[in-house]
Amino acid sequence: MGDMLDPIFAKQFIEKISKYTNYNINIMDEKGIIIASRTESRIGAFHEIAYRIIHGNEDEVIVDKNHQFEGVKEGVNIAFFYRNKKMGVIGITGNPSEIRPIALIIRMSVESTLEYEIYKEERQKRLSIKDQFLNRILYGENVTKEELKEYADRLNLQEELIRIPILISFKNKSDLAQKILAGIREQHFITTQDIMSVTRENCIIIFKHFKVELLELMQTYKIYIGESISPILQYLRFNNIEFKLYIGSFQNKFVYYRNSYLHCRWMFENIKTEKSSNFFYDNLDEYFHAFIPLNELKGIYKVFETQFDEKFIDNYVEIISVLAATDYNLPESSKLIHIHKNTMIYRLDKARKVLGMNPLIKYQERVFFTSFYEYLTKTKKLK
Repeated sequence: MGDMLDPIFAKQFIEKISKYTNYNINIMDEKGIIIASRTESRIGAFHEIAYRIIHGNEDEVIVDKNHQFEGVKEGVNIAFFYRNKKMGVIGITGNPSEIRPIALIIRMSVESTLEYEIYKEERQKRLSIKDQFLNRILYGENVTKEELKEYADRLNLQEELIRIPILISFKNKSDLAQKILAGIREQHFITTQDIMSVTRENCIIIFKHFKVELLELMQTYKIYIGESISPILQYLRFNNIEFKLYIGSFQNKFVYYRNSYLHCRWMFENIKTEKSSNFFYDNLDEYFHAFIPLNELKGIYKVFETQFDEKFIDNYVEIISVLAATDYNLPESSKLIHIHKNTMIYRLDKARKVLGMNPLIKYQERVFFTSFYEYLTKTKKLK
């Protein structure tokens, strides 16, 4: 972006701000040209007032219906800055007395967004090519496959290889993620075709490659993963580092790596078990349910919620949370909340008798129980 206002930045800002206001907003560059607008027909037109603001001493010019300027409509035109330099002008069409406060808020928003975008750009330049590549994979929302291929070619990374993301989180030493990563690299626990970095959450992400056919890998992938990262796990245990693993979805196209990383992130944030290894493909049901809109669940379960008191709901949420996490395995779920198996049966029976269902026997009724639990947890968060 540098010293010039990027038309792409301006266009994206207009698209985002348009979701929250119906006012006509224009952004003009240092030449007084409209480079982004809600009225697309105005893009490319010269804006006399914007040019005057950029190259003069005024920071703001209000135009009422009695003034006539080239390419200018009634409204407020105000400069926005980066490090005390005028970068461009925002114009909002409408009654000046009504829209001026809005113009000031939008200017503040533009300046904050611009500062952040320039910071990201400057930081990106300082990163190594591999770090840039990883940054684009993990956090780039509109990255093209051509862009990623260019990075990969420079790094001699083979795209067609199957890679599986492994997110490693640390219980007590998250601030040491960079040192742990350096230690793993020094021990040569990864190959040139593996991709590894520290995430913003101070976890380590490894895209581990496998030179086997997809269907063969799928049959025993948990064993493959365990064997391939065994030296890393031994290193962590030797250094008394407590960790958890979150293994995401398989990928063989760089453009989808961000999806598989986000699958790991979702497990990291939502799967609450004592297991040291958590596999995305083992949690698909819960993953899909997490994206069902609350209104859909409310339309199904609100009528039942009103029949139960808080004590019943608290008991239901606690027991179904662990049952759902263990595929309704009574011994395992009992251990998670430190109660006897018979106590778990007794507490579950209360819900089974009231609802007239048995999630231990019928899959369809298990779906009902689990979805009702998810509805209750979502509504509790809103209270």
